[in-house]
Amino acid sequence: MFRPQIQKTRFLVLIASITMLTIFWVSNSIELIPADDIKEKSLATEVMHEYLQVIKEIPGNNNNNEIDLYNSGLIGEAFSPITSIFESEDNQFLNSKIACTHPNFSALIVNLFDEAELNSGDTVAVHLTGSLPGANIAFLSACEALDVTPVILSSLSSSSWGLNKPSMTWLDIESYLYNNKFTDFKSMAVSIGGEGDTGENLNDEGIEILEENIIANESILINEKNLESNINKKLRIYSNYMPIENYSAFINIGGNPSSIGPGEGKDTMKVGVVFPLEVMDIVDEHNSFVGSIAHKFLNNEVVFINIKNINILASQVGLYPPDIFIEKNKGPLFYAEESYNISTILIALMINLVIISIVGVRSHNQIKRRMRNEEFDSIL
Repeated sequence: MFRPQIQKTRFLVLIASITMLTIFWVSNSIELIPADDIKEKSLATEVMHEYLQVIKEIPGNNNNNEIDLYNSGLIGEAFSPITSIFESEDNQFLNSKIACTHPNFSALIVNLFDEAELNSGDTVAVHLTGSLPGANIAFLSACEALDVTPVILSSLSSSSWGLNKPSMTWLDIESYLYNNKFTDFKSMAVSIGGEGDTGENLNDEGIEILEENIIANESILINEKNLESNINKKLRIYSNYMPIENYSAFINIGGNPSSIGPGEGKDTMKVGVVFPLEVMDIVDEHNSFVGSIAHKFLNNEVVFINIKNINILASQVGLYPPDIFIEKNKGPLFYAEESYNISTILIALMINLVIISIVGVRSHNQIKRRMRNEEFDSIL
């Protein structure tokens, strides 16, 4: 019995299979929508990449290649005389330090700047740390990309895996970048850091190492009699530059007690952008926040950006846990994903139309030939 090609089982199965495959392809396709600030984020990552290339070449910076996943030159040791807090059993400290050294972390800072509505030409106050040097570099990169001026204070001691090598502190790296004109910014003054911001949990050897390092880098030491006095001294430095209320934001990096208050409450407080309206919510959860530098800025209607608890902050944008396969300028910081890619839909549609057209035309020609043969036979 005659059956045109379009009615043959094997062709029907082939057409159905191809159609199902293209439906699966389309249903799993995504459209990448560039972020509005992708240009600034990409610039920040390039700046940070350049910083890291320089840092790796600083004389005496012996890179810890075994654990420095991104080869940043910013990963220290588990223990040293200037280590203020030691690693937990789950390696969270190490993973947090590493996550900050990916160039994409600077795009996260740009993201936070955008959320805080910072603009080109703004001036911000910042408190940097020896514990998260990658975040420090990412911050400087974002400032350069967005033309934001930072007024910087720093604390020098470090938790495990930060810049806790006596031969290579945060101040050493900052001074090298500044003295060699890779950056226009450096700390106006530094404190020892650690408990009480005066190194109460360091031994005499550690404090002596840090004091000598501060002298060697010709920096100003903030070392008052207690935490409250250190806070007041730092606030005076900020306010001498400009009135507190005139800053566009205050940024904290790390867990320095002068910056966000002492105690365990700082480990669970909100990270990211904190607006002045939220200050009482922070105080309710972390009473020791009262009197801190961040509290002072919030009370003066200045937005606060808290860059801490990297496992939480960076996991929201695909940077935590660290992974060697995270690509620069790729991921949710740069592109939003929407279901169904238009190009994929059009290609799938064309594939199905072409197949149906070819089979239809061939079947039509077969039917015509069959009809002509039958007419010829009837005449005979």
